[in-house]
Formats: sequence, structure tokens, C-alpha cells
Amino acid sequence: MLDPVLPIALYLGFGYIFKILFKDNSKELVEFVIYFSLPAIVFAKIYPLELTYETLELVFMFNTFILLNLLLAFIIGRFLKLDKKTLATFVIIATFGNTSFIGLSYIDSFYGQDYVVYALIYDLFGSFLLLVTLGMVIINWGSGQHVNFKSIFKSVLYFPPIIMFFITVFAKLVEVPTFLINTTETLGSTLVPIAMIAIGMKLELKNIFYKLKITSIAILIKMLIVPILVLIAFSIFYNLDDTWSKTTILEVAMPPMTMAVVLAIKGGLDERLAINALVIGVLLSLLSVTGFYYYLA
Repeated sequence: MLDPVLPIALYLGFGYIFKILFKDNSKELVEFVIYFSLPAIVFAKIYPLELTYETLELVFMFNTFILLNLLLAFIIGRFLKLDKKTLATFVIIATFGNTSFIGLSYIDSFYGQDYVVYALIYDLFGSFLLLVTLGMVIINWGSGQHVNFKSIFKSVLYFPPIIMFFITVFAKLVEVPTFLINTTETLGSTLVPIAMIAIGMKLELKNIFYKLKITSIAILIKMLIVPILVLIAFSIFYNLDDTWSKTTILEVAMPPMTMAVVLAIKGGLDERLAINALVIGVLLSLLSVTGFYYYLA
């Protein structure tokens, strides 16, 4: 039953063991994924895709899920009477999911690369865009910093997968050589092992009990409550037998986002809380995401 998720667990373990025995190379691996693996898989999956009005509807739907998640996290955070810095950290980790590295890995393992395109759209035009815009506003608010909209715009404009998306849209106007398509598919297939090994290298277990109550509530919102709400909505308005519906629910159920944690730390929020949520979320996702997968199956 666990065959699809066992490779992910092994990759995590390989990364963690490598860090202990040698050193943490996660920074270099993450950069490789961002500059090569992700752009390659964007090209390989978007190029043959027919961009239609339905694609825009998906983008609107995905962003709606994330914004409702954010609102729920903010309300619960205020109810818990968290201070501003902790509240901002709580909202970030309870809202933005790891829909790129881990999300694409799970979708590829469970449903195959043909359905990775839905996860790509969710990540590029949902999680990523909202993180570097609204997410950065929340981070700067929580740390008392000034919101730099020029820096936010540049981070969106120069993000390699976003650049590759627009290159791919223009490339759809001409016929691309077969060898180039094959190369991007092969390069894109490196995403899962390299990304998960990098995440394994980032795992830190020493702060596992730091603010455990707040961490647990944030993870509960992100990985259980919101996905269940989306699942109920899909069962009413859509067909749960459709694979795109299943991939969407799994993307909603992803653990806290690595890039969101990095930006929260750089922005001066609660570093140990953010890292703790990332570690616990990634480990629990092996069970929770697999549970959603078998329920939907």
C-alpha cells in the first residue's frame, strides 16, 4: 500500500543521513532544482498543454483555497491571542503549503507525471505568487519592517520557473525539436529525488518540542482541516473520481512550505517555530497525504 510514498521517505532519509555523515548541501541542491529541474518540468508539461479559459478558472479556484486558508489561520491565531511576531509566523506556516518540492513529488509518485501539470499551476500561480506578494506583506508586518513592493515584484519577475512559463507560452507558437522535449522531460525527472534529498538535509529534530501546541494547531489547519473542507466542497460541486480533483486536494494537504519558512526566517519571524513546523509537517505528510490518497482512491 505504501509503495508510492516509500521512495519519498527513503530520499528524505538519504538526505538526513548524508548531512550527518558529511555536510548539508541542501542550498546547492535547492538552487539546482529552482534553476534547472523546475523550469524543465514547467516546459515539459506546459508545452503540450492547451491553455484555455478552464486553466484560468483553476488558477482562480486555487487562489481562493489559499486565501480562505489564510483567513482561517488568522482568525484562529487571533483567538489564541498570539503576539504579532508569532501570529505572522503562525499564519505563514498554516497557509502556504509545499506544493512545489514535496507536492510535485507526491503527485508524481501517486498519479504519474501526466498530472503534475495541475500541481505546477497550483504552485506557480497560487502558492508562489501569493507567498511573494501577500505572504511578504504578512512577514514584514510581523517583524515590523517596511513592505518593499519593488523587491516583491522583482522576486516574481525573476523566478526561473515563472520565466520558463512565459518562454513556453511563446514556444507553443512554433514546433520545438524532439530532442529538446526529451531533454526537459529527463531533466524534470530529477526534481523528485533531488528536492526530497534537499528537504532531508534541512530536517532538524533538536527543536521538535518548541512551541509544540502552536505548531500542532498550525499543522492541523494546513494538513487536515482545510483539505477536509475542500474535499467536502469538491464532493458537492465536482466529481471526486476526476484525477485533477484528487491532485488538487492533495496539493491543499501539503505540509508547510520550505520557501515560506526561509522567507519567514529571513524576515525576522520566529525561526524555531517555522523550522519546527516544517520538520513535523514533512514527517507527518508521509502518513496524512498517503491517507488522503487512499481515501480518494
